[in-house]
Parts: sequence; C-alpha cells; structure tokens
Amino acid sequence: MGFKADTSFLRFLTMGTRGVHQTMAQLQEKGFKPIELERYCASNKIWSTKVKRLRLPDLLCVKTGLRVEVRAKSDLKIRMSDAPNNPDRAWDAGLQNDDLVAFIACFDDGEGPVAADKAMFFRIGDLRSTVDQSKLGPPKSASEGAERDRTWPATIPKRDGRVLEVNDQRIVTELLTSGDQGLRRQSYALKGKAPYVRKGDVFRANSSFLSGAPLSMADLSAYLSHVYDPFTALRSHNDIDRYAAVKSFPYRDVDCTKASRVLETLITQEQDQRVKLEAAGSAAVLGSTLGKETITQFIWNEQAVHELRMEAVLILTEIGDSNFTRDLLKSIVAHPRFAENEVRQAAIWGLGKAGLKAYEDLLPFIADEEESVALHAIGAFDANTPRRVIDRLVELLLHEDQRVAPAASEALRIIGSPKAISALHDAYRQNEYARNWILATLGRMPPETIRRELQGHDVLGALEPLLLCAPGVNWLSSEQMRTDIAFLLKQDL
Repeated sequence: MGFKADTSFLRFLTMGTRGVHQTMAQLQEKGFKPIELERYCASNKIWSTKVKRLRLPDLLCVKTGLRVEVRAKSDLKIRMSDAPNNPDRAWDAGLQNDDLVAFIACFDDGEGPVAADKAMFFRIGDLRSTVDQSKLGPPKSASEGAERDRTWPATIPKRDGRVLEVNDQRIVTELLTSGDQGLRRQSYALKGKAPYVRKGDVFRANSSFLSGAPLSMADLSAYLSHVYDPFTALRSHNDIDRYAAVKSFPYRDVDCTKASRVLETLITQEQDQRVKLEAAGSAAVLGSTLGKETITQFIWNEQAVHELRMEAVLILTEIGDSNFTRDLLKSIVAHPRFAENEVRQAAIWGLGKAGLKAYEDLLPFIADEEESVALHAIGAFDANTPRRVIDRLVELLLHEDQRVAPAASEALRIIGSPKAISALHDAYRQNEYARNWILATLGRMPPETIRRELQGHDVLGALEPLLLCAPGVNWLSSEQMRTDIAFLLKQDL
C-alpha cells in the first residue's frame, strides 16, 4: 500500500498525472482520440507492487496511432530522464521516431500542482538527431547506473509577451506588464537554436518554448490524416506494437466478432505474458469467454507472476461493472490466499469509485481487521454513492461500535453529498439518543454544503461550533497547516 510514501513523491506523481490529463484534453480538442497506454499514467494512486511493464509511451491515439510520452515539469525544459549504461532505461527506450514527447509546465497554486494550458510537442526523431547538443546532468542517486537528466538547449520566457520580429540572430519580443514591471522589449539570441515562433505569436511565461536545439516543434495537424490499423499491428514483431494494438480495440468502432477472434488467436500464441494479459482484458470487454478465462487464470494460477496478478486486478477494474468482474473481485477480497496482500486492497479499490462503483460491496470491509483493506474500502466511496448505501452507513454509524462507527462516519464524510446530509439529518430527528456521531460526521463536511442543505433546520445551530474548524474556513485547518504544526510539535526535545 502506498500510504507510507512521502508527500514529495505524491506531489511529483500528481504533477505527472495533471500533465497527462491536460495533454489528453489538448489532443482531444485537436481531433485525436487518446487513451492511456501506460497503465495508471493518468492516476496518482500509489501501489507498492511494482509491475514490470513494457517500456511504453503514456498515450495512444486509437484513430491515428499517434503515441505520446508526457513530461510534466515544474521548471519547463526539453528534458528527459536517461540511464546511459542501461539500454532499458535510456531516454528513448521503446520510442519510435514518429512518437512525440509532450513537455508541459506545472505550477503549484497552494492546493497542489496545476498544469499549464498547453503542452509543447517534439518528435522523438528530432530529439535523436540533436542528442549530441544535449547535456547530461549528475546522477540522481549514488547507485551504479542511476538515471540522469538529459537536457537540450532551449529558451523559455519568464514573462508573458508577444513576438515582434524573428531573424537569423535573435527573437525580438515585447514583454507584457507583470506586477510592478511595465511593457518592455526583450531580445533572445538564438546562438544556433532554431526559432519556434513567428512575428505576432503570443507566449506564456514559464510554459512556452521560444527556441531550442531540435529543428522544430511537432506539427500535430500532420498526424491527423494518419489511419491506425491495429489488425496489422498485431502481426508486428515488436512487443510494444502488439500491446498498443490489443489495448486499442475496446475504444474503436470495430466488428466485435472479428476483433474477438483475432484477440483469441493472439492469446493462444503470444509469448510475452504482458501482451497476452492485455489481450485477454480487451477480449473480455468484447465478450470473449477465453479472455475472461485467461484473466481468471492469471489471478488463481499459483505459478502466475505476482506482479501480473496485480495487473490482472487493475484490468478488471478498468473493464467495468459486470457479473464477471464483480464476482471475481469479491472472490479475491474474500479468499484467505490474499490476506495481508496488496492484491486484496486493489480488488477493494476496484469495487469502488475507481472502477465498478459497486459501493454496496464495500460495506462489509470498512472496519476490516486489515487496516489497509479498511482504509481502501472507506476511501473507495465518493459523492456518487446511492442513497440505499448511505442509509446502511448511517445504520452502522448509529450502532456506535468502537471500530464500525468511526469507519462509517469517515465514509459518510468522504461521500459528503446532499443525499448523505439528508440521511444524517433524518436520523438526527428520529433518534435523539444517537446524535453525537451524527453531529461529529456532519461537522466535518464542507460548511457551505452543510449550510445550504440544512438551512432552516435546528441542527444547523448545533453544528456551527464544529464548522468553525472546517478546512477552507479556518486558516489553520488546511492539510498543509496541520502537517506543519504536527512537524513543529515533534521538535520538543
């Protein structure tokens, strides 16, 4: 389970996720149909089980076949991680010349990373052709073969502005008013770099490239005319090509019978177990019995690689709600083989908001003896939880069991919907002997929602003292402040 990871790691993971989301939105606006090719690149959920996946680009356009690696940067650079002594971790491992890298700036607004409006795209082939102009930074750790940053020369403006002139020697701009700084002209010497802007272009501070070592940035429109044929890609000798092909089928308008047939053929012949498992997942989406049986084998076969068993559970989460997925995930949670195993946590997570949204199936586990399972069950609720499940949580809350009641209260707080507030208010009016837990739960929900939903009800008066300490109201109750205070108070010797 990832709760032991430090907050800095989560911050960088979240930054990458924000960058992926914004890049996907930008591609969609251009007419592409991107999907997540590298599993979980669009999520900041941390799992301790390290699945050894193929070295994949993050995104795949299922219409054009365009593949995109996304690099979110708090300090925008043309920069890739490289391990010169390890071909599997080289900066361009698994990438083809026509694949793209999207560099996107991310800024911290106080509540976490926020991605810039636009990503900047480069062809891998253009980066390869100018790799001799890049520079390697120092190792990121002392271990042999540790990764290093490889950076290409580039010009990134520090203020918003517009381009006045571009010639062979320089780019002349007008920087816009910023704070106490007024309009002024600014020239940027090219010094052998290629210009990426023209007269009249506008640019954004810390999120645009004006020039760089690669001869040009990628022209996205040039890829829109490409037509992707996953059936042909299935015959490729390249594992990544076959993996991308099998993953694309559920997202394309294809003949399901034909697609299932070719996927089933691949399942029986494929030597790479990661490609085989992914093919089984796509086949299962299309209704293939063999696909479902293959996923089941990866989970229950004692000879199966544990990391691929975890991958199979994540695939079940993505397939969505069905008797097959729900029954299999529930059987994983219940089986003693997976006690104290992250696979069990992943199955619980998949039953909830991140996957099947089978919220009712989470109820038996919110106070599970395994704390990691209980926390995942509680955290798997969200505002979409239906009223019947909320009512059941309220019943568990009023039992006042020392373990169950706190779990039910936290789940209801996380749900935080008008339906949850209404259910708690109804219980407050009906049971005057069990009001403490109800007040404690409502008092930890967002004040603006509580006041709107309970306007005119006498319970609101009882809640006002609790709402004074709610996040967003009391400056000391933010997550960052609570962390800082706890850290300060530990300095007591």
